[in-house]
Amino acid sequence: MPGFVRLCSVYEVPPGTVKPVRVENRHVAVFNLNGCFYAAQDTCPHEGAPLSSGCLEGESITCSWHGATFHVLSGKTLEPPLGEKMGPPVDQGLICYAVRVVGPDLEIEM
Repeated sequence: MPGFVRLCSVYEVPPGTVKPVRVENRHVAVFNLNGCFYAAQDTCPHEGAPLSSGCLEGESITCSWHGATFHVLSGKTLEPPLGEKMGPPVDQGLICYAVRVVGPDLEIEM
C-alpha cells in the first residue's frame, strides 16, 4: 500500500535547483521550481544517466549524457536523445512522485 516517506528538508533544495536523493532503494531527483517541489526518477530512461546532474531550465531537465529533455511536472519526454528518434524506453518518460511539505520536510508518495 502506498504511503508518504521523508525525502529531505525543504532547505536542502533551494529554488531553481535539483537534488539527488536515495529513498527506499530508489534514486529520486527533487526539484524546486519557484518554491514548488516535484520529484521524479533520477535515472534517464535512455541509458541510466543521473538526471540530477543535468541542466534544469524552467520546467524541464536535460540529461547531461545525451541531451534527452523531460518535463519535470509530468515526466513527459520533450526531446529524445541527440541524434535519435523517440522510441522505448525514452518515449515512456519519467516516473514522477507526489510531493508534500510537512513542516520543514519534503515527503514523497512511494
